[in-house]
Amino acid sequence: MLREWLNRASEHLNTLSDRVLPSFCVHLVKRSPTSLASRILALQILWALLFGMLIISVLWWGSSRVIEGSFERQAEGWINKLDELATPLYTSEDKSYFHETVDYLRNFPEVASVQYYTAQGDEMVAEYYRNGDPEGKQTAFRHSSKELAELMITDRDSKPQLLHNGDASSIFHISEPIWIKSVASNGMFDFSLDEPEEETIKVIGVLRVGLDYSRYQRDLESMVLWGSALIIFLLVIAAYIGRILIRWALRPLRQLEEPLNRLANGETDVEVVSSGDREIVQIAKVLNTTIGALREHDETLRRMANHDPLTGLINRNYFQEQLELELKRIGRDGGSSALFFIDLDRFKFINDTYGHAAGDRLLVAVSNLLKHRMREGDLIGRFGGDEFVALVHRVDRKQAGEVAADLIRLMQEFKFHEAGDTLHIQFSVGVTVFDNALLTAHDVLLQADAAVHEAKNYGRNCFQIYESSEDNKVIAHDYGWHERITRVLEEQSLILYYQPLMTLGDAVERVCEVLLRMPDGKQNLLIPAAFFPAAERFGLMAEVDRQVIRKAAQWLTSLSEKDVVLSINLSFQSFEEKQQLDEYLVEIFSEFDINPRQFIFEIDEAVAVRHSEKVRPLMEKINNLGCQFAVDNFGAGYASFNYLKHCPVHRLNIDRMLIENLAQEPVHQIIVRAIVEAAHALGKQTVAKYVQDDLSLRLLKQFGVDYAQGNFLCEALPVKEKSSPELSVVRGGLS
Repeated sequence: MLREWLNRASEHLNTLSDRVLPSFCVHLVKRSPTSLASRILALQILWALLFGMLIISVLWWGSSRVIEGSFERQAEGWINKLDELATPLYTSEDKSYFHETVDYLRNFPEVASVQYYTAQGDEMVAEYYRNGDPEGKQTAFRHSSKELAELMITDRDSKPQLLHNGDASSIFHISEPIWIKSVASNGMFDFSLDEPEEETIKVIGVLRVGLDYSRYQRDLESMVLWGSALIIFLLVIAAYIGRILIRWALRPLRQLEEPLNRLANGETDVEVVSSGDREIVQIAKVLNTTIGALREHDETLRRMANHDPLTGLINRNYFQEQLELELKRIGRDGGSSALFFIDLDRFKFINDTYGHAAGDRLLVAVSNLLKHRMREGDLIGRFGGDEFVALVHRVDRKQAGEVAADLIRLMQEFKFHEAGDTLHIQFSVGVTVFDNALLTAHDVLLQADAAVHEAKNYGRNCFQIYESSEDNKVIAHDYGWHERITRVLEEQSLILYYQPLMTLGDAVERVCEVLLRMPDGKQNLLIPAAFFPAAERFGLMAEVDRQVIRKAAQWLTSLSEKDVVLSINLSFQSFEEKQQLDEYLVEIFSEFDINPRQFIFEIDEAVAVRHSEKVRPLMEKINNLGCQFAVDNFGAGYASFNYLKHCPVHRLNIDRMLIENLAQEPVHQIIVRAIVEAAHALGKQTVAKYVQDDLSLRLLKQFGVDYAQGNFLCEALPVKEKSSPELSVVRGGLS
């Protein structure tokens, strides 16, 4: 019984080890502990549990084996002793001897019962029960015939023994025959010690003993439980000490957690302390190297995002952010500051006469001049093509005037040398002094911009300080433009026109240039030349471009013909927006389900050349979408064809000045022919705008120009939804 109980306990432990613990281990691994220390500690505890269970199983099995062996030896001793006491019961009529045996057995609680049976095993001779004689106990057990046959065997050296399951879980029964041995004799005097005598064995009864091992079982359970508790306690102590040791060993690694979290949150001003083991020191060195590279990369990106690539000055967006911060400082601390809007006079003349490279060198020289003049804490930025801005902190109106006068004198002394010529460069400066925190950066820029226009009206090479007088017509005029353009954009009331392009060569695309008109509120329409300058000064051209693109996409969607291609002008401000133009186009193409090849974007030659580092990457992205590009006013600055090899443009719009008087200007004809030949050699189409007469049109066809455009061929027509563009007016116009 004990053996079976131990076997069942062992099976349960094996089941726990084979099924539950692996599942727990897998679950533990899948949950991913919160830290490396926790993972190591969990694995350590899991291993300790498995090892502890193994120790407990071995302890249980070893203890049970020891007890079982001891109990078997004790059982053999008892059955031999009771066998010796049994003979008088079978050979004598006197049963009082058995009562002495019973009194003797009461001193031993492990003897639960003793039963003496006849040799046939069917009749009880005598019996003893430690707890009394339960009713019917005498007839409760009978040996089977097979068991009796086994017990009757006498030809062995030792008596056969039978083990029985008891009537209770803690009773162990053993049965054994009772033998009487005798030696046959022929007479007393003829007995010889030298001759072996034949011994006769006779079975006179059967002895059945019940032994109670519950006390031993309880002792075993108590010992195992206490041993298990001690082992578990030691495991807990070991786990706690292991936790301390692991945390101590991993402390240098845990110290990396904070800088890594800061680095993950975008901070690069992080220093990783290199201490601890060799591996952790190496990790810290690698992290510091990586952080240094990231910091340098972020600094480069920040500088690229906040600075003008040509002059190194801060750009428009970053300057406006700093201006907003200055307004907040004034609202908090008081005082006043000044904003200077500086415009180079006659810059276009220098750019067109000496080329864009000369214009760029002039801008760099002027920016260096301004940087050396301003104080260290002042901000200087490039606001546009030839426009600069400066923010001078903590000055009043008088001090601002002194700074402006000093700038004018500085430029009067400045001489720019180019192509052997000495050029005198002049400034127009607009100044506004502000101390009102309720103003926005946009308001302050408007004031300074209005002041610089007033300086230009006074003859240039001077400065003007903004006055908030209602009689200042220039300022009121500029404020009016800003409000009008902003209102039109908010109401999305820009009006599109289109002008078809006439095909002169083999080109088959149906192309229309999208033109723009703005309502003036009096049932009149304004051409772009009337409101574009103000929109550019106020930084609204990017929004104008995007509204034109959206309206053009809506018109294309309403057309039944799907082969119409629209040519749309883009300003440089569209390439400076925070949301990249290519991302906006992807949204438009997805919203209106338009083929990107139906869009050609025109960009001015001056912008494409002067800002090629900023413009070209975005052009390539848009080109990858499937759109095409055209260079507008090509030839105006006599730029080299070299940049066209690397710029993703498909068409060249020949400059207006070369086309308008083409029939009367032989030199223009030579230039146009050269442009067409070079463009075709580079695999690009050409467009001649502003065609004035039939002779010019014939010359353009003779030169190989692909498209012609102008009021001579077709007036600009308003865009009407669900109305196809009228292209028949320019088809077949030249025979």
